This record gives sequence, C-alpha cells and structure tokens, in this order.
Amino acid sequence: MSHLKQPRRKFLHTGAVGVFVTFFANLPKFSFAQSLPDNEKGIVVHENEGEHLLTGRRKAPINIKISKTKNNIDNTSFCTEDIIPGDRIRTHKHLNEDEFIFIHKGEGIFTLDDERLEVKSGTIVFVPKGIWHGLENTGKETICMLFGYSPSGFEGYFRENGTLVGMPAKEKTAEQYAITEKKYGIVFK
Repeated sequence: MSHLKQPRRKFLHTGAVGVFVTFFANLPKFSFAQSLPDNEKGIVVHENEGEHLLTGRRKAPINIKISKTKNNIDNTSFCTEDIIPGDRIRTHKHLNEDEFIFIHKGEGIFTLDDERLEVKSGTIVFVPKGIWHGLENTGKETICMLFGYSPSGFEGYFRENGTLVGMPAKEKTAEQYAITEKKYGIVFK
C-alpha cells in the first residue's frame, strides 16, 4: 500500500470514531431539540419499531427509525439496512446531505471517493455530501448497517421507492426512479 493511502486507511479505521464523536459533540449547533415540539422530551425507538420497508430496486430490508416527517427532526435521521452476501449498494453521491454509517455486523468493501476499503463490524464511515460511496457485501453473513443523514429528509426517498413490509412490491420504471433521484438529490455512477 502506498504511503499516501495509509493515512486515509488509518483515519477510516481509527480516526472515524473521532468524526462520529465530533459530529454528535457539536449537536448543540444542530440541536435535535430545536425542532422537537414543546411537549417532546426525546425519542426512544425500540428494536422492532420504525418504518419497515423493502428498498426499491434491490428489495433489501430497511428500517427508518428517526425521520423528519415522523419525528419532526430537521437535522438528522437514523435508519438500519440489511445487506445479504453478494448484494451491494451501488456507488452514488448525495447532493444535499452528509451521511454517517456504522457497520454493526458483517464485512465488505466500501467505496469512498476513488478508494475501495475493507469494512467490518465496528467500522464507522462519514461521507460528506458530494462524495461517491457504495458498499458491497463480500462476506458470508448479512451486513447490518446503521446510518443516517444530516440534514434529515433523504429517508423520504426510501418511502417513495420502497414498499412497506407485507405489502405488494412497488414496481417502478427507470423514468419514475429518475424523478425521485432528482427530487432527493442522489446521483448514481
């Protein structure tokens, strides 16, 4: 590995925790509480709660835990997704929001800009808006990925393209996907 790539790899494996901590340490700037109604003290979402969807094209399980529309939080959202072995999230970028990702379980290859990096349980990745990224499950177990966006709102993309678990799958044309991609500021490579 070149000496120039080593600092980035080291950052992703050890320093990313600092980015995650810094993000949450600076929340008074973003303040969850500023956008909560006066009668709210906070939000607790248990393991089986949230909006359980199957994503659009891939039909992968995603759970929207905290969102702009359901929880009246403008500054961040929180979701989970399961990615089965051999599946992948295509390389893409968000034009409007930063994304933070925590690999809770599993392993794979994460594309970050022009690098392909190994990720496994415990890895945290911070992706600023406008940066290409994607994830492939190259392991033998399902990846459980926890992720969110700042500001919130992108989770609406999953609602519009996905299907509630137990309901008939939505089938959309490429043109229909293109409309929601433009609406939510996501560009695929």
